[in-house]
Amino acid sequence: MQKRMFMTGLFFIAPITIILIIFLFYPILQSVYYSFTDWKGVGDYSFVGFANYLDIFSDEGFTNSLKRTLLIGLAAAVLANLSGLLYALMLDQSLKTKSLLRAIFYLPNVVPVVVAAFVWRYILDANTGLLNEGLTKLTGGRISIPWIDSPDYVVYSIIAITVWQMWGPIMIIYLAALQGIPQDMKEAAMIDGATKWRRFFSLTLPMIAPGITVNVLIGLANGLRIFDLPFALTGGGPAGSSETLAVKIYRYAFASTDLSYGLASSFILTVLALVVTFFFIALSRQYEKGVM
Repeated sequence: MQKRMFMTGLFFIAPITIILIIFLFYPILQSVYYSFTDWKGVGDYSFVGFANYLDIFSDEGFTNSLKRTLLIGLAAAVLANLSGLLYALMLDQSLKTKSLLRAIFYLPNVVPVVVAAFVWRYILDANTGLLNEGLTKLTGGRISIPWIDSPDYVVYSIIAITVWQMWGPIMIIYLAALQGIPQDMKEAAMIDGATKWRRFFSLTLPMIAPGITVNVLIGLANGLRIFDLPFALTGGGPAGSSETLAVKIYRYAFASTDLSYGLASSFILTVLALVVTFFFIALSRQYEKGVM
């Protein structure tokens, strides 16, 4: 009987297993191999060992993109979680317009990234952008801040837009976690005379710890692999100052047709994302164990 059940289960998982091997695992292994060659995408190639990986870390453009990606990824993850939690706490109250507010806060996640990038390009334009025009009217003096046209501002603009896009799903997860806190525990804390801040740090945060872990993962995953927003918003400019690691990999692989170099860069990004993500998940898990 057990053998029959095993064979039946094997029969059902065989198709998806074969598809994964052919279209996922095999291409990944093939890409790993090509990253150790000088392949240009077509034609002959030769094995070069770790030469691509050694050259990458001596490439100033790559190291700058790596630092920039870490900054955007970590800052976006932290700020998106803080803003998402703040909005979730606000919408957890008895508000007549909370359904409308939920839809408004979630709306940025529905808008396609490329469409959002073009809208934000119009808003942040240094000369005719809505943001500078609004600041000009508020201050009475002409404001022409180059939000996306200057290396001094463009990274922070990308972080702000990324947070704006991510806070919707993060807010929903926090809101679900908040609504899962037993009402009797809230009432008991109030009866004991706990202040709002005391209830938040001693009751609310510990109870939503699993939601924090999930949202940290969402924030880091979206922040570290960001490509479409800077590519559509600035094309990686000005002067490469908004070029993330994903954009740099695209340039290596397709603009310079050095595909093996791009593959090596992509695996470095993969390892980086895994290391950072697992580090923060481990911290979150330790926090969960400490409060439960």
